[in-house]
Amino acid sequence: MIAIAQPAVTGALNTASYIVPGLPNAGLAQGGMIAIFGRNIGPASIAQANSFPLPTDLGGTSAKITVAGQSSDLVMVYAVSTQVGAIVPSNTPAGNGTITVTYNGQTSAPLAVTVVASQFGIFTINQGGSGPAVVQNVNSETDRPVNTILNSARPGQAMILWGTGLGPIAGSDRGAPPVGDLNQPIEVLVAGRRANVLYKGRSGCCAGIDQIVFEVPGGVQGCYVPLVVKNGNSVSNYTSIAVAPTGGTCSDPFGYTSSELNTANATGKLNVGSVSLTKVSIKATALGVTLDTTTEVGAGSFVSYDGSQLVASRGTNGTSVTVGACTLFTVNGASGTPTDPIQPRILDAGNVINVTGPNGAKQIAKAQGGLYNATLATSTGIGGGGLPGLPGGLPGGIPGLPGGSSGSYLTAGSYSTNNGAGGVDVGGFTSNLTVPGNFSWTNEAATTGVNRANDLTVTWTGAGANDYVFINGTSFDQNARVGAAFFCLERGSASRMVVPSAILLGMPASSIVQGTQTGFLGVGVTGEPSRFTARGVDVGVFSYQSVTAKLLGYQ
Repeated sequence: MIAIAQPAVTGALNTASYIVPGLPNAGLAQGGMIAIFGRNIGPASIAQANSFPLPTDLGGTSAKITVAGQSSDLVMVYAVSTQVGAIVPSNTPAGNGTITVTYNGQTSAPLAVTVVASQFGIFTINQGGSGPAVVQNVNSETDRPVNTILNSARPGQAMILWGTGLGPIAGSDRGAPPVGDLNQPIEVLVAGRRANVLYKGRSGCCAGIDQIVFEVPGGVQGCYVPLVVKNGNSVSNYTSIAVAPTGGTCSDPFGYTSSELNTANATGKLNVGSVSLTKVSIKATALGVTLDTTTEVGAGSFVSYDGSQLVASRGTNGTSVTVGACTLFTVNGASGTPTDPIQPRILDAGNVINVTGPNGAKQIAKAQGGLYNATLATSTGIGGGGLPGLPGGLPGGIPGLPGGSSGSYLTAGSYSTNNGAGGVDVGGFTSNLTVPGNFSWTNEAATTGVNRANDLTVTWTGAGANDYVFINGTSFDQNARVGAAFFCLERGSASRMVVPSAILLGMPASSIVQGTQTGFLGVGVTGEPSRFTARGVDVGVFSYQSVTAKLLGYQ
């Protein structure tokens, strides 16, 4: 007799948001659909439930959830060897409990889970819980296309948002879902503005799947307008929608123009080239020693998106957001940086990128993987050494913290970049920009920590009329090994920006390791990027960012 390996369950997540345990919005909702991950938990070929009532055993797979001594069968939707899709029964008690999966008579060890009354998750086009949402523009009863950067919504237009975890229903979750408004006090926030909600309840088509119908608020536009659903102190995953004054293709000063997107729509692809110069000054205290370190970095990437990748990606840098708004991402524990689930094809633009400025010439060499990266200069007030105890890394991939001193390269003045004759995929290009000076984060000293339940106000001076200010922060929970990062963008002339609690509520509390906080807050200035063209590049941008940052705690 051939022994069948015992099932092993490794995780259970909201099937739309994919928020991992340890983050504040990771609970499994009563009546919500979840994805259970593991080994040997289902058949080799996927089995799917195709009619009502939905089963509690599918392809030899069943699952139970136990909370407060009450065990219930999960409602099965699909099962395969590494993943099970199921619905948490609406009458499951809220609280801490366990899930087990049984396949072919063998039962897994229990997995610890937390059940809550409501924890909405938004489906996304990339199926990873971030980036463009699965939401339809309502043009008419019969014309409801999916919203994308090629097919934007208009202010005031009704939209249908798809998700799961809105809350429990009366009766069984195995039957056809009842259509009707659920009594949940949700808010739909579009670029931080409250939208008018017309309906919030089950979809009517699919068990465990919810729809929220809302109207796009006035005064918002862009390709990556943040969209989130808030219920009390709980927030969904942050996603985005595209909004343009008359619909059609969108446009962003830091992303794509409508003409570039029209070209992509016609050709079915978009080749994007980026060269950036970044200066980061960061203060950190460890073991009673305060370090003030500046690192200057040059980076470049040249990539190609096909049509399906383009509409599913999170923008030109993976953290795109419309001006005047904030967005939030989960981060990788190893790097501390948000990672776009959509990974385009890397293009060859030559061996090096050249940069020339007031302090001479530098080269940005091609690194492993085909991207370009170089440390242009470093400096620190205490010399070399090293800063211990920084789990999770720092946003933006900041290298060399600290690692000796080489002065400053990125001072105010004019800079140019080129790649010589180019490479196999990308021809030669040249671009120019001016690096400004005198920017100051004015309430830096007063910002010693972040209370996630309250709004965070940031003020600055020295940003020009054509400059933009960005705010980014990261918090990492060392025990749970989870983190989240936010990114905000505002016009420099505004002089202040409020990071709303709806953003901060999605951040985990920071840990303290060897006396060092694992939270980060940075405030920086940038100008609208210079554009360049070359063979093999549809969108080329040359940009500069200067960031003042500090380590602090999010509590």
